[in-house]
Amino acid sequence: MKVNRPGSPLSSGAEPVEGPDPQELQSQLKAERFNAALAQLEAQAAGGTGGASPTRAALAQIADSANLSSSEGAAAAVRASARFMVRSRLNEKFRDSEQGSTLVERVSEFVASDPLLHSRMLGILQRVKTA
Repeated sequence: MKVNRPGSPLSSGAEPVEGPDPQELQSQLKAERFNAALAQLEAQAAGGTGGASPTRAALAQIADSANLSSSEGAAAAVRASARFMVRSRLNEKFRDSEQGSTLVERVSEFVASDPLLHSRMLGILQRVKTA
């Protein structure tokens, strides 16, 4: 019995696997970076008032001025928190630029629409509001 092998004897004959979609990869990178920042904030929020960073203070102010029990208030607070966090991490020369503003808005919308990031940010806001 003869076995026909396609192509080179060094190739496996398997079709090449497509790489990930570039936009999907970019979204995942945004989520990973934002997740790391949220992990730091969660650690600060768990520490109570001991880790009074400027970011924690700004989030506490956003939480105190928002009605976190309503879905609209919670969504607005999450979006405002994401805006603050992204803007505060931008290089100064990009903060007031058009590209910087666009980036801040896109990432804020991404956070607000992603169920995991939204719930984590809302949890942090609830903790800093009660602290």
